[in-house]
Amino acid sequence: MQKRPKRRTYTKYILLVFLLASASVYLYFMKRTPILWGYHQFYFTPKKYKNTLHQLADERKKLASNSDNLSQVFIRQFRSLMPFWYGTRYSFYGQTETPGEGKIACGYFVTTVLEDLGLKIERNKLAQLPSEEMIKSLVEKESIRRFSRYTITDFLADVRKTGTGLYVVGLDTHTGFLLYQNNEMRFIHASGRFPYAVVNERAKESIILGKSNYRIVGKLSDDEKVLQNWLSNQ
Repeated sequence: MQKRPKRRTYTKYILLVFLLASASVYLYFMKRTPILWGYHQFYFTPKKYKNTLHQLADERKKLASNSDNLSQVFIRQFRSLMPFWYGTRYSFYGQTETPGEGKIACGYFVTTVLEDLGLKIERNKLAQLPSEEMIKSLVEKESIRRFSRYTITDFLADVRKTGTGLYVVGLDTHTGFLLYQNNEMRFIHASGRFPYAVVNERAKESIILGKSNYRIVGKLSDDEKVLQNWLSNQ
């Protein structure tokens, strides 16, 4: 009886090990990389998103309006929603309400997230406004700052002086969130540049944020109007 050549057997085992290793690597990154297939299909799914919204609403009902940590809870709830949105495709006319499905524009991304957080707002109307008008409708004027022809370095330095927290930022033709925590500023937005999706990037490295001549920021996390709307949903 003729024996199977050992070299062929070794090749088979090596190929099997390679395939298993590749699958393991893919599964590892699938949970962390929004542009890979599987991210929204298995981990940050629409069903889990709805369950998360219910959990956040239940948490808000237990909060008192005079709680000392409202700002921190508001930011934590915001951060709990973001992984679901990462990788959602961008479109100038996109209006999806379900992360990972359909496409979304920058303004609709901001207003949809705020509505899902519990703020009672006119999602469609605000999303279609110029970003400055949208911000003025969301927060009190004391929470707004404007920057004209600032370098990105000077702009971020001035925002840091306002303190850690969550901001809405309006640009020449764009809008998104600025999250300042742990001595780091992140720009979270539905990007009209590659990869044409909702992304979370370092603010100082963002091309869109850096190229804008005009910037307006409204600090959400410390604004009394926002926090009371968030708590009462009215």
